[in-house]
Amino acid sequence: MMDVGGASLRYDVRGSGPPLVFINGWALNYTVWDDQVAEFARDHRVIRYDLRGFGKSTGHADATRDADDLRILLDSLGVPTVRVVGLSRGAMIAATFAVRWPQRVDAVVLYGMGPPLDFPIQPDRGERQGRLAQVARDHGVDSLKVFIGTLPLAWMPPDRPDIVAKMQRTLADYDARDLIDPRPPSNRVARPTIAELSRLSVPVLLIHGDHETPLPPQVADTLARRIPGAKRVVITSGGHGAHLAQPDAFNRELRVFLEKVPPAR
Repeated sequence: MMDVGGASLRYDVRGSGPPLVFINGWALNYTVWDDQVAEFARDHRVIRYDLRGFGKSTGHADATRDADDLRILLDSLGVPTVRVVGLSRGAMIAATFAVRWPQRVDAVVLYGMGPPLDFPIQPDRGERQGRLAQVARDHGVDSLKVFIGTLPLAWMPPDRPDIVAKMQRTLADYDARDLIDPRPPSNRVARPTIAELSRLSVPVLLIHGDHETPLPPQVADTLARRIPGAKRVVITSGGHGAHLAQPDAFNRELRVFLEKVPPAR
């Protein structure tokens, strides 16, 4: 556990080599990256952690503190620069970290990322959170976790029910405190704009599944056109959790990308 101010983050470090951070998405814990840790700890120092307010980390969820939590974690581990991979909420953390602390990032992978601050389409997060909170209150957190883990076109193609078990494992610690007892954001670190992301000068990989929900592919298409040299990859037969449904394909694309990243500055 690492104290980051107002919360303690559970983290895990494996292997040696260039530091590589995996950041999970909303409601999940770091076991969502088990297949990637097994692969990349062979030649990287792999770091993964539970976000503030999720998994076994303490504190209350605060998307505006997440990027600074990553900075504090890396400082405490003595990691000056890093290759960072983020899924969904984790992708926004990776993007925010890369924009606010560009000298700390050697490469960034934005996987299933939602819209930047000034993207023309923005989801109604308040309405969505309200619906999910109602499920938790009316039917219990266990029912909410089943609902999240079996969304048919979000996490997996419809013919992959085996992914349900993986999803339930990575949702095991979720207690819905961010929905039932929400706290106002600290506004510590601002979400990046499209213009800020377009100025990234490190290698960028944009990746998502072909069964992804509609918004992340639109974001990936926009950023692929705006970020110089950015590479975009679509994982066949994968949803929002393409690395769960197709770990070999995901790992292969990630390795191809990482092998071309220059040595740390």
